[in-house]
Amino acid sequence: MLGFSLKEEAQVFKLLAKPIQDILEELGLSEPTEPQVKAIPFVLKGKNILLVAPTGSGKTEAVLLPLFSKILERPKRQGISVLYITPLRALNRDMIKRLSYWALKLSLSVQVRHGDTETKIRRKQAIQPPDILVTTPETLQAILPGSRMQKHLSHISCIIIDEVHELATSKRGTQLSVGLERLAELAGRNFQRIGLSATVESPEKTAKFVAGTGRPIKVLGISLPKGYIYTVEYPTPTDVDYDSAQKLRTAPEAAARIRHMLDLVRKHSSTLIFVNSRTNAEMLGHRFSLLTDDIAVHHGSLSREERMRIEDEFKASTLKAIVCTSTMELGVDIGQVDLVIQYLSPRQVGSLIQRVGRSGHRLNLTSKGVIVAAFSEDVLESLAAAQRARKGRLEPLLIHENALDVVAHQTAGILMDKGTIGVDEVLKIFHRAYPFRNLSKANILEVANYLHILREVRLEGEVLKKTRRTRDYYYRNLSMIPDERRYPIVDVLSDRRRTQKAVSAGAWA
Repeated sequence: MLGFSLKEEAQVFKLLAKPIQDILEELGLSEPTEPQVKAIPFVLKGKNILLVAPTGSGKTEAVLLPLFSKILERPKRQGISVLYITPLRALNRDMIKRLSYWALKLSLSVQVRHGDTETKIRRKQAIQPPDILVTTPETLQAILPGSRMQKHLSHISCIIIDEVHELATSKRGTQLSVGLERLAELAGRNFQRIGLSATVESPEKTAKFVAGTGRPIKVLGISLPKGYIYTVEYPTPTDVDYDSAQKLRTAPEAAARIRHMLDLVRKHSSTLIFVNSRTNAEMLGHRFSLLTDDIAVHHGSLSREERMRIEDEFKASTLKAIVCTSTMELGVDIGQVDLVIQYLSPRQVGSLIQRVGRSGHRLNLTSKGVIVAAFSEDVLESLAAAQRARKGRLEPLLIHENALDVVAHQTAGILMDKGTIGVDEVLKIFHRAYPFRNLSKANILEVANYLHILREVRLEGEVLKKTRRTRDYYYRNLSMIPDERRYPIVDVLSDRRRTQKAVSAGAWA
């Protein structure tokens, strides 16, 4: 603890700026949580950290409060000081809500930036940047090459990656890791890096992903007495289910599962029903709609307005349950949940823990999860997942290493930043990103030559130059998420724009 005594640790809030202490006192928060005791001194010292702590333990405030303190104590504030990166736009909205109170009290500016941000707000941010910018990995890629935003980002002092486990295992995270090295090039120095997560299988490896190659980082793992109950249930059909199967147009076995889940929903105040695909969500939601009108469907292909309506109605207890996909797995604010149902095997232990953790969202509450299995193999797989979840045995962390589509896109990005650069310099930038620490020069030259043939960049010997097409190529391929074409669909009964059908168009970056 950087030499702090136990007495000093108990008074860790005293390390913060006086205005923050006053607000904490006003809120009646005199005792820091364990994550706050451990993290605040490290953050104040500017150390890189990975904070792994259960949901509801105050880990977000453990890093934000000392960062607020550091911003307040600066004699002159310039540009963007803190970049807060989340995997989902919905998490951005929640974070803005949480930050707004503190920002207003402390006279700090906090804004969000993502694909839905209005043009006038983007212009305002380019002219008058906020102290703290909340964004997504893709939006960071979009703003990095902009001359005005580059000026503001050059003052960056800290980046926070929330739900880092979600990004570390995807190409989105691999791309982000290089984007952060480009940001370091822009700033001309290293900045503080902080990762946040509730569940991580390999903390040391995840920490290296956050910090990059060769930078020190401290792992702060907090194990708090948070209770979890996992059960696996296999409903069998009764006479009632044979009758309702005709109404539901399904098999009696499926009718039994629907009846059982509906019984569980009725016995609880608010329930999340997780499924593994949008197709399953729609099919299950349709069958529930034949029996009740207080269960809705929520997934990534819904329009933003529809998702927000469902979330608000759930918080207001108008809806008893939501059938959802992984969009609800992370910390989107939907109020209190007292039960999570997982329909069919969750397939991944990490997902099961995250999903069940959405119920009993505070440390003093027990998280309850029921897996409703459909057939014998599904039962066995679900039992294995529940058993591993109880022991905290997650799947190994698999990071995409040396992904050449990311190399292609980020090479174009580096040229957007610099105009002309040698291959060896490009390789140095990539090597600082942990997923590309073993990337070879031959790989860079192979990708660069391919882009040269396509006339996206120019390769002259071992020197790369930007062409007229580089910018268009870069912005056409900002995301590592597969391209989708979306079609608005109107519900003829409610006359609402209910969903957007997504059709994969394929993507190559």
